[in-house]
Amino acid sequence: MDNIQSLKGFRDLGPEEASQREKVLGKIRAVFQRYGFLPLETPALEYKEILTGKYGAEGDKLLYSFKDQGGRDVAMRYDLTVPLARFVASNQDLAMPFKRYQIAPVWRADRPQKGRYREFVQCDVDVVGSDSIFADAEIIACMNTALKELGIPEVLIKINNRKVLNGMMRAAKIEVKKTTAAIRSLDKLEKIGEDEVRGELASAGIQAKQADALFEMLGQALEDPKDVLSKLDGIDGAGELAELLEILLDMGVKNYQVDLTLARGLEYYTGSIFEFVLPDAREFGSVAGGGRYDNLIGMFSTPPSSPPKLGGEGRGIPAVGASIGIDRLTSALEELELVKFDSVSDVLVCNLEEDLDEKYLQIVQDLRGAGIKTDFYYEAAKLDKQLKYANKKNIDFAVLIGPDEAKKDEATVKNMKTGKQEKVKQKDLIRKLKP
Repeated sequence: MDNIQSLKGFRDLGPEEASQREKVLGKIRAVFQRYGFLPLETPALEYKEILTGKYGAEGDKLLYSFKDQGGRDVAMRYDLTVPLARFVASNQDLAMPFKRYQIAPVWRADRPQKGRYREFVQCDVDVVGSDSIFADAEIIACMNTALKELGIPEVLIKINNRKVLNGMMRAAKIEVKKTTAAIRSLDKLEKIGEDEVRGELASAGIQAKQADALFEMLGQALEDPKDVLSKLDGIDGAGELAELLEILLDMGVKNYQVDLTLARGLEYYTGSIFEFVLPDAREFGSVAGGGRYDNLIGMFSTPPSSPPKLGGEGRGIPAVGASIGIDRLTSALEELELVKFDSVSDVLVCNLEEDLDEKYLQIVQDLRGAGIKTDFYYEAAKLDKQLKYANKKNIDFAVLIGPDEAKKDEATVKNMKTGKQEKVKQKDLIRKLKP
């Protein structure tokens, strides 16, 4: 085989990087559980019909879809939200509100770029079955806590509401059929600037006076929530947005900014929408985001090959959720030097004498039993070779037991960082090496 590279947009994770990711995921998972979310797992493959039509035309183009060996049209999951909606529609006896988290890979045939891959892991939390604004606030607070738990010094939450966006379009007298195009263009304001956005609006058939009205509503004070909200008097959703901000303050979340241009690309959002960005690493874009999607689950009233309905045609189940893109997040953390690759093991028990195998294995078992990450050099070899192995794996300590140490029930502990060595009793190794 001539080509042994991984596919473009896909990547291998070596032991150090995979270990670091596990640490990050462990902290995120602990926060999710602290907020009362329960785990859920869904399949990597879904019927193509389940996924299409949920993400908009652009999203449908990014699906990895194919016919399986049974001739069925299937697709790799694009996100974790639509599979959740399908699960809820198929399990109508769930206790509501249903609070779940899921951490799993998803696939999109997108253009790879820095921090963005075609296969990546999402960390989702969702509340299904409640239309309370407290659910929106709790999702935001949970995500904010998870990011802060990773040691990120500054996190900015951008917040808007789809109802506000739609209300602004109506106030600017933009036709309903042109609203989606206008919102998509407005969402690009920070990236391409006002002139480019106005050009896109004109191309979509939106008149100059309508664009003027839209930008007048945006005002010049997007970074001050009070000033922004004062410009929304009479706009649908403004009261809901104001209530959300008040609850967030009560929850101790103050690091937000109202951004009336924020739309988020997925078309299933119906209310609150939000994104998390790192001001010191803005080039990575949003590292997390989400919103309310009260109509999505109602789209599964008749799932393929499954009879369950949601209690009647057109009935929706309210839901709100958010997702962390772990690949983009870890890339940003590396850029900010907030993560470092560390060894899988803290200790290496060296193998200096074949006759002492039983002693070495006993030491290894004792250390592991005490929760100390311990490696063992399988073959008796020169000490220099084993210490080089320990250095390459960034191991902190080497335990050396030769014939002399064995007779005295001692061990030499070598600090691989400083080079310092000291003799300790074997019975004291756990106390010495316990982090």
